[in-house]
Amino acid sequence: MSTSSVREQILKSLIRLVIILLVGILLFVIGSMIGYGAMGGGNPFEVLMPHVWRHIMEFVR
Repeated sequence: MSTSSVREQILKSLIRLVIILLVGILLFVIGSMIGYGAMGGGNPFEVLMPHVWRHIMEFVR
């Protein structure tokens, strides 16, 4: 294998990893919004506010 093909494989792997992480974060945010809005009875966009996450972290501790 040449060094350029190894670099291409590494680059493709890194791009896949970044895409998987971004999709995972997106799904987490969507799931949080659905859970907070539908099950929690709140505004789904409030889940993006820092005070909501502080409350969640206090609850978990």
